[in-house]
Amino acid sequence: MEMRNFIKMSLVASALTLAACDKTDRSFSILAGSSEFQQSATYEVRKIDILWVIDNSGSMDSSQTNLVNNFNSFINSFVTKGYDFRMAVQATDAFKGKFNGNNNLRRFKDGVGANRSGVYVMDKDTPNLESVFTTNARLGVNGDGDERAFSSFLDTLDYSANSDFRRHDAFLAIIIVSDEDDFSSTTATYLNNNYSSPNLVPVQSYVDFLNSITLGPQDYSVNAITVMDTACRDHLISLPGGGGSRVGIRNMDLVDRTNGVKGSLCSDFGPTLAEISRSIVKLASSFKLDREPVVSSILVKINGFVIANDSINGWTYDAVTRTVSFNGNSVPNEGDQVSITFDPTSLQ
Repeated sequence: MEMRNFIKMSLVASALTLAACDKTDRSFSILAGSSEFQQSATYEVRKIDILWVIDNSGSMDSSQTNLVNNFNSFINSFVTKGYDFRMAVQATDAFKGKFNGNNNLRRFKDGVGANRSGVYVMDKDTPNLESVFTTNARLGVNGDGDERAFSSFLDTLDYSANSDFRRHDAFLAIIIVSDEDDFSSTTATYLNNNYSSPNLVPVQSYVDFLNSITLGPQDYSVNAITVMDTACRDHLISLPGGGGSRVGIRNMDLVDRTNGVKGSLCSDFGPTLAEISRSIVKLASSFKLDREPVVSSILVKINGFVIANDSINGWTYDAVTRTVSFNGNSVPNEGDQVSITFDPTSLQ
């Protein structure tokens, strides 16, 4: 700190000297600043907590199958890069525990009935991870038709018995899979798809909650595989047991407010899950610079190799959040040394 102050004072003194000697040229060079990130030592930004909120109502059997069959499209990048992740599954009717006093509903799901994995929180060291996720995610179709994904994830994350999942310094990703919209209410009474009910909890309330339990808006995202349009809704309704499907207006609203990814419940889940995975990795591997940089001066290296400024397989800079993000093949692995140097626009 003393050295930094000395440098600042020296620069100011130099500027005054220049001004005294030549009033026509008062410019001077600002020393380059740098931010060094050793991921093996400062891996807080590399930790990722993933909460799946899966609809377990009567019309979701084929969608649960679609999800587990395409799970590899989601998890591959986390495993191959050695990310420090935790993952848990919850149902869209977990909210009932708050109203009926059955807190077991708020605990993460490890399967249904006799078909249980015994693993509530999965991580990179979980044996047979794909099999465990398949068991946990197949929640069956005997859940409540009053789907409240938002209040279910809130009650789950707010439940002390689930403390083995959430890490305060980890990026939080929530993934909702449902053929219904969210109708989280202040009461136990079913709102019956009434968007104008005074008891309907505003979407922004859940954004505020997520802000309160994370390090800020850049440290979480909500993603959804949902009914995105009436064509999808009508298709699902035409299927056996699909009468309850509804366009996920609030689901998509929350996704948009949290920089998440949304995909259609009527499509193959593989591409959507891969896109959600890429988005989480990008958001979780972003680095905030301590000062505003001269963008053209930013130099990014990973393990000593220069990385190009490229939105596909390089880095990009977001001036609003003052963050450098990595894309595609340039996303660092756990333990990589990331060096970002730049000229600051000012000394402050």
